Amino acid sequence: MTRPTRTLDTFTRLGGKKELKTRQEGIAFFLSEAHELIPRYARVHSAWTVMLVRQGILDTERGAKILGALRDVGPHTIDEMVATYDPRFPKTILQFERYLTDKIGPIASDVIIGRTLPPPHYRMKMREAILPLLDAVLAFQKTLLEYSDLHREVVMPGYTHYMHAQPMTFGHYLLGLHEAVAEAEAQLEASYASVNRCDLGCGALAGTSFPIDRELPARLLGFDSVLEHANFCVAGTDQAVTLVCALTNLMLPMGRAATEMYHWCTFEYNMLEVDASISETSSMMPQKRNPCVFEEIRQTVGAVMGAYNDACARSHNIMWGDTIEVMQLSEATVPVVEKVLYAVNLFNKTVPAISVHREVMLKHAAEGFSTCTELAAILVREKKIPWRICHAIVAEVVRELSDSGRTARDMTPELVDEMARRVTGEPLGLDAARIGAALDPVKFVAAHRSRGGVAPEEVGRMVAERKRRLAEALERQKERYHRLAQAESDLDAAVREIAGA
Repeated sequence: MTRPTRTLDTFTRLGGKKELKTRQEGIAFFLSEAHELIPRYARVHSAWTVMLVRQGILDTERGAKILGALRDVGPHTIDEMVATYDPRFPKTILQFERYLTDKIGPIASDVIIGRTLPPPHYRMKMREAILPLLDAVLAFQKTLLEYSDLHREVVMPGYTHYMHAQPMTFGHYLLGLHEAVAEAEAQLEASYASVNRCDLGCGALAGTSFPIDRELPARLLGFDSVLEHANFCVAGTDQAVTLVCALTNLMLPMGRAATEMYHWCTFEYNMLEVDASISETSSMMPQKRNPCVFEEIRQTVGAVMGAYNDACARSHNIMWGDTIEVMQLSEATVPVVEKVLYAVNLFNKTVPAISVHREVMLKHAAEGFSTCTELAAILVREKKIPWRICHAIVAEVVRELSDSGRTARDMTPELVDEMARRVTGEPLGLDAARIGAALDPVKFVAAHRSRGGVAPEEVGRMVAERKRRLAEALERQKERYHRLAQAESDLDAAVREIAGA
């Protein structure tokens, strides 16, 4: 075995040496990430070394020695690396190589034959962040479906442009939020699939002349496939952009729903109330019971939008190849994933803690003219009047009542006939019972049974269908964990085969 006659300096450059941190600064930085990175580095090195041995690139004896040292990596490794820290190797991955070299000699560097160092660590870090977020989103979907079903008969006003539009139910509203979350969950699954492709073995951009097998380490590390094109492996940014787009599509509707529910907790709306256990009080105002959970959820949208802009800005106008922007972009997404995870878990905790004031909701729906489209529909069906004329008649009735400070409950047959004569020259002849039935928000909701509508039975049908889809998504998530666990087991077995038990 050839041993160097002097200590190798990995950081010698054509233009001179790189400026280094002090030993204390280096150790502090090392400790900030070593507990996360060192175990991952050991597994990647192990998978690659197994492949090198099986391909005959490394002989079994040398491979066994390397794998034995990697298998010995554990909690004690960090302490040993701190004790022997060398500031000439400021990057943790190179400090780890230095540590292995101290243990087994220069053959430790064989772990990087035919590869560049960054892949696939950032992809592994990203998938480690995405998986618990998927768990949380799926749990949130389950909660939304449960409470959509529970509240499918709770009638409330539906709003467009912050004005009463048509009656709906709180269950239908929550199911609408579920739909947006489910769409984002599908995008998160697609993002995981984009991330979970192995770029290990791409070389710097051209591959390698060694007869490597890229499929084997990809499989042993739990990746779904190999990211094939060598330069795309180091130049691509889609894995990060796809992820922040999915996060954006998740948080935007959550933020909008949080804003509405926040308003509905006010004294003026009084339609919802958040349990005291997750509300905030005031150090000055004794009456305060602030639903600040909605503020916490909403502020995460800002972090996500910042990450989206960051991803686009970093990816813009740079060379199509390996750059610092590309390398750091993917890891920059992980902190915002963790913030979104917190927001999703918080919303999931909040929904069951909401008291629904159904009588207040029904009162608002009955008084706010949101049933007037049904009155116009009755005129079309029963009086055979063209729709636009019916629309004009009802609009005149609403205008008259609103201008005089009255509500929909004050509508009378006489007023309807008066406005009809104003529009058409003839009365309509609807009695009070017929008008009352048309303006009843409960009957309105029950009658709107078209696909996707607000009728309780239609909401129930949609909930049942979504539960089936959710079960399929949960099975896919279970399979992701199974694949990772199986890969870990397979890698351990492959190491034992070469290095012994």
